[in-house]
Amino acid sequence: MTRLRRRLARFAVALGLVAGLVVFFASARAEAYPWMIRHGYTQCANCHADPAGGGLLNEYGRVQGEILMRTRYDSEPDKEPGPLAEPAFGLFELPRDLLLGADTRLAYLRTIPLSGKPQGRFILMQADAEAQYSIGRVRANASLGYVSEGGNGAAISRSLDNKLVSRIHWVGVDLGKHDEVLVRAGRMNIPFGIRSIEHTLFVRRETRTDTNASQQYGVEVDYHRGPIRAGVMGIAGNFLVSPDKFRSRGYAGYAEYAFDPTLAVGVSSMAVNTQLDITLLTPTWRHAHGLFARYSPARVAVVSAEVDYLHTSAPNTPPPTKLGKVTSGAVGAINVDLEPVQGVHVGPTLELVARDFSQPASVGAWASAWWFFLPHADVRFDTIFNSFPTPGGPATKVVSGILQVHVYL
Repeated sequence: MTRLRRRLARFAVALGLVAGLVVFFASARAEAYPWMIRHGYTQCANCHADPAGGGLLNEYGRVQGEILMRTRYDSEPDKEPGPLAEPAFGLFELPRDLLLGADTRLAYLRTIPLSGKPQGRFILMQADAEAQYSIGRVRANASLGYVSEGGNGAAISRSLDNKLVSRIHWVGVDLGKHDEVLVRAGRMNIPFGIRSIEHTLFVRRETRTDTNASQQYGVEVDYHRGPIRAGVMGIAGNFLVSPDKFRSRGYAGYAEYAFDPTLAVGVSSMAVNTQLDITLLTPTWRHAHGLFARYSPARVAVVSAEVDYLHTSAPNTPPPTKLGKVTSGAVGAINVDLEPVQGVHVGPTLELVARDFSQPASVGAWASAWWFFLPHADVRFDTIFNSFPTPGGPATKVVSGILQVHVYL
């Protein structure tokens, strides 16, 4: 009993450290990078506490981040990084059952409408600290952070800007001979498609599965072993949103199979019902079902692609059909990541969305450059061109530039 009390006390200390890290380190989470498949990593659970990818890194993930991800300036690029891979550069030693992470992502956004006045502003995109503590096969995982704007779906304070957020908080149990099954409950990222840092991509916005603020409460079962990784979630709604009629309920899931260490193909499916959709202001069913793939034909290049069929029905709106307003469309994206020198990434992303097949599509084109230049630090610049259809008129065309600086501990 004394041992259990001691462990519970350490867990309380861990949660306190999460809050402290937010204050002292102003910290975004280490996100999922689909292009790690170039190194033969098809299982996200190798490096992340979340087997679906993204979020808190485990000890192995931190080491590989230093060996494989950043530019190495020494003559022994495969040399073990030592304390550089540790939290806060090894300034303090953590208990074996405790994982901690904290990082900061600051961006400058410049938007230039092709007909209009340019606008620019700084954004503290994320400032999250995250912790996980394990007692045997039981583990608790939570994040606490701060954002200067947006993030409303994850807000735990009620101000319009400069708010506290908790994107994830869940408790899970590892099952199976090799802990290949994780059953968890709480607020989690939705298991759907390719999990990536680019939360403004059409595929993430239209399916409402971005990692910025689209997490939902529910129960999830994850499987991760060998060439297979899969997850299915019963969605209970976002309890940080009120009243209850705005919450979505249903299911989401994915399954991916690695035909080769550098080729993985998956399927996704999601259907949710909302009593009062926040956009349409009517009871709504939203469906998304699709395919995704990651392939590295050579270590220098990775191609990632996702395409999803979209279907929305709002029975209580006036016809065009006996079911009310029904729309069917599609959304897709393809990215090519080139790494000519370790730690330096360049490449394009093309995206397209047609919310209704009877209407013109929106188009997006990205040109990205990304450099992991120091331990625990990277800088990225994106130029994004978007063309949005306008009913009865010419398309609205916008060019944006985003400079991001990211530091994690």
